Amino acid sequence: MKGKLLNYDPEKGLFQIEACVYEGGGGQPADRIKIKGPGFYIESDEAFKEKGGTFWKVKSISGEVPKTEVEVDVVIDELWRLEVSQQHTAQHIFSALAEQLYGWPSEGFAIFEDESKIELLGADEDPEKYAQLERQVNEVILRQIPVRVYVTEEVDEKLRKHTDYEHPRIVEIEGIDKCACGGTHVTNTGYVGGFAILKVERKNTRYVRVIFAAGIRLARIAKNYIEREQKLKNLLTGDVEERVFQLLEQKKQLELEKKNLLELVKVQIAQSDEVFWKNLPLDMQSMKQIAAYCNEKDKDIVLVNQEGYFAMGGPNANMHFEAFREKGASGGGKGVITGKLTNNDK
Repeated sequence: MKGKLLNYDPEKGLFQIEACVYEGGGGQPADRIKIKGPGFYIESDEAFKEKGGTFWKVKSISGEVPKTEVEVDVVIDELWRLEVSQQHTAQHIFSALAEQLYGWPSEGFAIFEDESKIELLGADEDPEKYAQLERQVNEVILRQIPVRVYVTEEVDEKLRKHTDYEHPRIVEIEGIDKCACGGTHVTNTGYVGGFAILKVERKNTRYVRVIFAAGIRLARIAKNYIEREQKLKNLLTGDVEERVFQLLEQKKQLELEKKNLLELVKVQIAQSDEVFWKNLPLDMQSMKQIAAYCNEKDKDIVLVNQEGYFAMGGPNANMHFEAFREKGASGGGKGVITGKLTNNDK
């Protein structure tokens, strides 16, 4: 495709072009493009709009870019365009069905690198409803309904969402959705390929957020999970679920042993006027618990673990801390004082 490089700002790493590309907006990211001119090359996958127009961020560049306007060849990453178009078309289908079936209008939509989100007003979190929605979206995909895109002279009252444009650009999936939209879409619902809801979460009292993916993006997600599963198998040796269960049980046992150890420590403390223990195999949280206990009992305590972190409490905690600070230790606190010793003092 032919186009024009209008200007290039080497200090900001920005440029402007005149070409038939999607510049982003409405929750959809911009095209990913490559520009080839006489003796130079620019690649970009991000654009933003300001008063001066649309600016593209340079991802990579080579050669000498001219300061004046110049004709260029513009190449769009068609695979990325398809992936984004699949997500956007899937959103139209899902949003229309959510409103038709359950009266949940879509009030927010965005496509990200690996997933997309839709925010539904007044929705609940009933998993059966979302399973039904997911199935019906895939049924619409299977029906291979044409996706029509056109500019109309009149504002159609049957549009799913109100628009203030005099001559809106309409995206219509016959019998399913009719909505004003400026994004890119596939030409047939069959090209969406497939649809899956990845997560349903409540955003606030008014909105539920639905995370989804469609088309070739689903294949990438599946591949990532399979690779992750294989890594876990290699790491854990054996059935992943069984090993995770075993690890959780071991964690419970360790927590119990830790609790018992802390109780024994408290017994030892009760028999001493002052405690100074170094090189302890304890984490900071455990040492803080012990120091807080000593504060309650008006017992002085100084604890230092194997990494050189310390916790201290009791009536003379500030005095002990000042002695540590004179040797270069850092830290502080009120009541229980925590910090870290220098390497020389460990």
